[in-house]
Amino acid sequence: MAELPTIAFDTSAINAFERGGALGNHLMIALRCGFDIRLPAATADEVLSTPDGAHRESLLGICEKLVRFGRCLWPPHEIIRLLVSEHFTNPAQFDWTRVNVRARIYETAIIQRDFTEELCAEQRREQFKTQNGFDKMWKPLRPELDKVLAQYPSWRPTSFRDAVAIATVDRGVLWTFASVLYRHVTATVLTEAESRAFLDICPPFRAACYSLVMAWYDAALRIRLSGEERGSGRNDLLMAAYLPYCGRFVTDDGAQAKRLREIAVEADLDSEVISYEQFANGFCVLPNEPFVESGVILE
Repeated sequence: MAELPTIAFDTSAINAFERGGALGNHLMIALRCGFDIRLPAATADEVLSTPDGAHRESLLGICEKLVRFGRCLWPPHEIIRLLVSEHFTNPAQFDWTRVNVRARIYETAIIQRDFTEELCAEQRREQFKTQNGFDKMWKPLRPELDKVLAQYPSWRPTSFRDAVAIATVDRGVLWTFASVLYRHVTATVLTEAESRAFLDICPPFRAACYSLVMAWYDAALRIRLSGEERGSGRNDLLMAAYLPYCGRFVTDDGAQAKRLREIAVEADLDSEVISYEQFANGFCVLPNEPFVESGVILE
């Protein structure tokens, strides 16, 4: 039997399901019949941090439907920990596809609503704390780099592709990011050659490192025009770690979609980032009729 195509949803897509009402319910039925569903734990964490209890419960109801017919994957930092630990333990036999990243504890908690208001409030505080720390990490870089680039304006990258070209030279920041992430788990410092080798064989780790290059470019290098959108937040960028685990990644956030697509291209990830509208339009909706996708009726 052929494997079903895999699909994952970020928090903005969960909100779009809710806004869709009856259409969202029909799409959920169609999903169960034709896809292997993945719910990122990062999405679940953001849903849990929703301050309004009624809204949070509505979103959790959608998450519950997804995990009852699919699976939940650990947060990005835990996925990285599991992958790095497995590679460190047995590098010769390492295969990222054989590392179990399913977060059953999340699935049980979502289905059974095994959490309190206090835990939701704590999750909300943790989300803000983590994002603030992420912003503070990058903020000091821009004024320092601006001084250098003012003298050599032609050095400033004008696209993410340009930034990647800089990040991947010998002693580039991509290899530094890889070494830092690996050391955080194992206390072992990779050489540049070892960083390159591990990125080659571990797409989720590679995706996470490229997402940090995007953060570096957004925060410290990209030319900022008046009124231009801010860069994506930490959670939005680290969602890139989920891309190797799904053929399609659905988001209703245009800025995030753009950045994840760029990361997927530059990191050579075999995943398609699509908007919620594209996802919904992939099904042919006929009044009072079953849903149809690619000629197959989905009751």
